[in-house]
Amino acid sequence: MSEYLFEHSWDLERRRLDLLEQVFDPCTVEHLGRIPLPAGGRCLEVGAGAGSIARWMCDRVGPDGEVVATDLDTGFLEQLTEKNLEVRRHDIVADELEEGAYDLVHSRLVLDHLPARRQVLKRMAAALRPSGWMVQETFDWSSLVVPVSSIGGELATRLHAALREVFAAVGGSPDYGRHLPLEFVAAGLVDVGAEGRVHVALPGTPAGGWWQMSMAALREPLCRTGLLSEAEVDAGLAAYLEAGYCSLYPTLVTAWGRRPLT
Repeated sequence: MSEYLFEHSWDLERRRLDLLEQVFDPCTVEHLGRIPLPAGGRCLEVGAGAGSIARWMCDRVGPDGEVVATDLDTGFLEQLTEKNLEVRRHDIVADELEEGAYDLVHSRLVLDHLPARRQVLKRMAAALRPSGWMVQETFDWSSLVVPVSSIGGELATRLHAALREVFAAVGGSPDYGRHLPLEFVAAGLVDVGAEGRVHVALPGTPAGGWWQMSMAALREPLCRTGLLSEAEVDAGLAAYLEAGYCSLYPTLVTAWGRRPLT
């Protein structure tokens, strides 16, 4: 089973995912909306979370189409009621995935968590029908710099260093976003393109709330790195909610490409 840092068992995870959707769905829908889909198309959403993009796909393909939404934990997805949706408990690293079956394959903030990201990307590319499209969204942490904050640059720098260690411990990659378009080319896709967007975290906004809750979900592993005391981690979490805090997110890189006809 793949190791994932954000477990659905955390009592605030649904709220964190709600904020994630508020922050990132507009960008995701903008890119997916450009993809030409045939009538009655079939879509795959990997790591579907709480299901907002799966619901959007269901509406896009209409009643004659089908959407398969997968996740390691499908508890949130099973609450959806769309008739053209199949919810599938699935580990994209270890479980089989049918080949040549989908007109659109998408995931968001999945690949950068996985040590086997290159193999997983190729598996998802192989799941495309000829002329089917893949869209992937991953972070590149190059824009994650010292924030404007009361906690000061030195503590913020150590907090970011601890965050990198937490992701590295499970095989995550903080710079995968910049490699993503070339990975599409290596997977044999054509018409490859990409875009990067940086959101800004401010207190009282969905962007600020999602970042604070994501860091709060990682409090224990951040403390275990030994780079900060528990009090310092808590000071960092509190600073995200204070007036006068402002920080850049990691860059969200969106890449798209099409499987050739032959």
